[in-house]
Amino acid sequence: MIRRFLVRWVSNFVAVMLAAYLFEDQIQLQERGSDAYWMTLAAFAAVLAVLQLYVRPIVYAVMGPITCLVMVVTLGLAHFLTGAVLFWLAGSFVDGIEVESFLYAMAGAAVVAVVGMAGSIFLGSKVR
Repeated sequence: MIRRFLVRWVSNFVAVMLAAYLFEDQIQLQERGSDAYWMTLAAFAAVLAVLQLYVRPIVYAVMGPITCLVMVVTLGLAHFLTGAVLFWLAGSFVDGIEVESFLYAMAGAAVVAVVGMAGSIFLGSKVR
């Protein structure tokens, strides 16, 4: 459980740093390189990891068959949109980060998904 959280946190840390670099004007952090920048980045990655690991499964469990149907009908797009909502929500919990619009939350979620997948492959978050 802790290993999964740490792998997710490290992946999110790198992903959010990359997303903030790629979409510098739309996903705004503190001044790059400052202590506030690193603390905000670490806090945002931690909040996003908690939301991804604990809140998303609860939402899917509560929604049950509706979630399954929506996932099948949208070919998984609903899972991606859920990630964007979590990215947007994490931004509202952490001071010092501003996401300009939901479109850029989707872009940030896409970066988080790609880096998260690579992080899971290389760091191995699956329990064997």
